[in-house]
Amino acid sequence: MSALEISLFGSIQVHRDGHEVKLTRTTQTLLAYLLLYRHRPHHRDTLANLLWDDRTEDRARSCLSTALWRLRCALESEEAPADVFLITTSTGEIQFNPESAYWLDVAVFESQVNRALATTSQTLTDTEVGELQNALSLYTGELMEGFYDDWVLWERERLRLLYVSGLMGLMRHYRDLGAYDESLHCGRQILHLDPLREEIHREMMRLYLESGQRSLAVQQYEACRQILAAELNVVPMPETQALYAEVVQQAPPQHASTSEPASFQQALHQLQQATRALEEAQEVLQRAVQLVAQFVPAHDSERHPDKSSSGS
Repeated sequence: MSALEISLFGSIQVHRDGHEVKLTRTTQTLLAYLLLYRHRPHHRDTLANLLWDDRTEDRARSCLSTALWRLRCALESEEAPADVFLITTSTGEIQFNPESAYWLDVAVFESQVNRALATTSQTLTDTEVGELQNALSLYTGELMEGFYDDWVLWERERLRLLYVSGLMGLMRHYRDLGAYDESLHCGRQILHLDPLREEIHREMMRLYLESGQRSLAVQQYEACRQILAAELNVVPMPETQALYAEVVQQAPPQHASTSEPASFQQALHQLQQATRALEEAQEVLQRAVQLVAQFVPAHDSERHPDKSSSGS
C-alpha cells in the first residue's frame, strides 16, 4: 500500500512513497480540512459551502466533485485499490481514512506534546523530554501559511497555543534542573511568538537573577516595559514591577564570577530614579483624572441647566 507523508506546518507539503505530490490550492485546502477533522465524516454540502461559499449550491457541489476526483488521482496510485485515503460512506459523506498508511506532522505534534504535558510527575523523564523536543521541532511555521479561511485561523491559533504550552513545559523542566541557558532559550522562543507574555518576561528575569546575570534581568524588564508601552500603552503589572525592584535592590550573587562595573551601577541607579519618577507621575495623573471626573458633571450642569427649570 502507498504511504503518505503530509506536513501542514509552514507550507503544505505532500509526499507519496518519497515522491512529492503536486496539488492545486483548492485540493490542498480540501485535503487539509479532511486531515485536521479526520475523525469524523463530512457531508458533501458542508464541504461545498465551506470551500465555495461564493458559488451557487449546484456549482459548489460540482466544484467539490471535481476537487475530490483530482485529490483521489493525486493521492492514490494506479496499483492501489480505490478509497484507500478518502472514504465515501453509504450516505455519501466524505472522510479521510484515519486507518490508512499516512504520517501527519500535526497529528504527531499534538499527540506527543499533550502526552508530555499530561505527566503527573514533578519532572519529565529523558524519554518524555526527547518526545517533547521532537514534537516541538515539527512546528516549523504556522499552520497552513498563506491560508486565511476562518477555520484555518482557528486551528492555527489552537496549535500555536499548544506549541507555547510545550515550550513552557520544557522551560520549567530545564529551570528545575538548573539548566538556565536551555530554559532561557525556551523563553526567547515563546517571546518571539508572543512578546506580550509578561509572565515569560518575569520568568526570564528570575532565571537571569538566579544565574548571576543581574544586568540581563534589568534588560529583560526594560524590554518588557518597552513592548507593553509600544503595543498596549500600559506599564508592567505590579508583580513585574515588584520583581524588578527586587532585582535592582538585591546584592550581586556570591557565585557571580566578576563584580558589576561602576558604569552599570550608575546606570542602574539612574534607572531606579527614573522608575520612581514614572510611578509618582502616574499617581499624580490618576489623582488628576479622578478630580476631573468629579468636576465635569457639576460643570456640565451649570452650562446646560435642566430645560424644565429654565422654562418656569
